[in-house]
Amino acid sequence: MKIYTSYWAQVRKFPRNLVGLNTTVWPPKYRPLGKDARGVIVRNCKPLIPGRECEYLCRGKCDPPHPQDCAFLQTYRKQLDRINFSEFYLYMKELGAKISSEEQLDDVNFAFIVFEPPSRACSERAPIQQWFRDNGVEIEEWHNEVR
Repeated sequence: MKIYTSYWAQVRKFPRNLVGLNTTVWPPKYRPLGKDARGVIVRNCKPLIPGRECEYLCRGKCDPPHPQDCAFLQTYRKQLDRINFSEFYLYMKELGAKISSEEQLDDVNFAFIVFEPPSRACSERAPIQQWFRDNGVEIEEWHNEVR
């Protein structure tokens, strides 16, 4: 199981074995949750969706050169730190096995989906990636050429 981050505009390029985990409060109308015509699955990842404590901290107009300077991202990271990572990671493994069996896929990988592309520093991407790395799990940005 490989873990990635990506953004909504890339979901249309996902292979069938890459399951999208939505971390946004509102998924875009152009790509509802569920399985699309190509068989690509996107599900909500409720523990990683910004909680109430994050409300109104970001209006989408800033792009800090250092994400650690952003109140929204600081608060979001605190939210992640309250999650039991071991239990969360075990749930991901179990979900991967379930989807693999149901969809008859050899290997299921996951991509945590944010809105912003990697060029935008103000995104949940950096805290998610750091949270995984801090817990000893490899995570990288998904690129179309990754199989």
